Amino acid sequence: MTGGVPLPVLLAAAGPAQQRRWTVLIRWIMLIPHIVVLYFLNIAFAVVTFIGWWGALFTGRLPGFAVTYLSGVIRWTIRVQAYALLLTDQYPPFSLDDEPGYPVRVAIPSPDRLNRLAVLFRFILVIPAGLLLDLVRLGGTTIVGFIAWLIVLITGKLPTSLHLAYIAILRYMTRYYGYSCMLTAAYPGGFFGDGIAMPDGAAVPPAGDLGDAAPGDETSAAAASDASDGDETPFAAAASDGAETPFAAAASDGAETPLAAASDYGIPGYQAPVALAPQPADWPLLLTQGVKQLLGWFIGIGAVLWVAYIVVIVIISSQSTISVSNAIDRVTTANTTLAGKVNNYQTTVQSCTDASCVETANAQAATAFTNFANTVHDTPMPASAVTAANKVYSDATKVAQDLTQLSHLSPTISATQYGNTANSIGIGQAITQFQQDYAALGDALNSSR
Repeated sequence: MTGGVPLPVLLAAAGPAQQRRWTVLIRWIMLIPHIVVLYFLNIAFAVVTFIGWWGALFTGRLPGFAVTYLSGVIRWTIRVQAYALLLTDQYPPFSLDDEPGYPVRVAIPSPDRLNRLAVLFRFILVIPAGLLLDLVRLGGTTIVGFIAWLIVLITGKLPTSLHLAYIAILRYMTRYYGYSCMLTAAYPGGFFGDGIAMPDGAAVPPAGDLGDAAPGDETSAAAASDASDGDETPFAAAASDGAETPFAAAASDGAETPLAAASDYGIPGYQAPVALAPQPADWPLLLTQGVKQLLGWFIGIGAVLWVAYIVVIVIISSQSTISVSNAIDRVTTANTTLAGKVNNYQTTVQSCTDASCVETANAQAATAFTNFANTVHDTPMPASAVTAANKVYSDATKVAQDLTQLSHLSPTISATQYGNTANSIGIGQAITQFQQDYAALGDALNSSR
């Protein structure tokens, strides 16, 4: 914290450079090892964040072990994200440490005291920033992301405007992570860049807009985060006239400009060492109006896609509700018909005076159970009721088969022999199981509404 102003997480990246097309083609396949490792690292990340939240809530500071681990996971994640966004062709290292030679660098503020009330409500306060991040990622990395991938696959290089826009997204993502896990008290900001906007087509900021501070002037890092258009940023003021920014600094042979300098340059208030270019002017993100408009389009596209997603979910849910209602109606109607047939069967059997009459009634009841089983089988069921429906179908089929077997006995069979045969077949148990499974099907359908 400098002058009472919380310091943001900083990010810098080298300018667009030529990339090997074969690595672009299989970029996501190459990232699989990192994705697997980060999956497990992020499980621990969630646990450490939770423990750190309690520590910060009671002490006003994030515990040292949490600072070290969370900072490392964020650095690793951002390098992987940068590689996925085609900001660099250099494969990310498997490391929690800061990597001075990697084209994308993250600077985490040194641990400082936190407002306990803000810590208490941190996961509520961060919701607006999370929504903005979700929108811009949805808009910038889906349809546009595919187009960007095709461009790099064909030309071997990401256009400067997209390169800058993706750096802006990545920096905002980094600040969101840093604020969410209490590495900084600075709310995520600076999405549209820092300071005065560069004119469209400019390779470097105009010298007059950089201010007059000499290189090495220890200025507040906080001004690099959320300065509004028209405000001078101390970081930009530290650049000497004519100095290239890392975003425009691509070597003549197309190689990425390394961010590490021969001698370290420490930025006051940040975890050491921070070794980028020999002046802090490399940290600010200066965007043209065109790039800012592109970021606005990302937000708009993200909002449209988000609304479309909600509409699709509503339509699917509505269709699912209709399907459930249809299933309930068909099964209920079939059961009502079956119940009527069973009542007639019982009345007929009670009035029968010989085995032939009973066997005829059994055949009719078997047909009723078969029809019911076919109705259940042919009725589309919600996923949560499929298993219960299959059991009912199996039960009804079993009862129909038992009744069919009883209908084929000798017409001269005695009542005692008939009863013994029915018991050996187990038709009573089959009917009981059918009733139980039908009740379970009803519960499954009702819970699917």
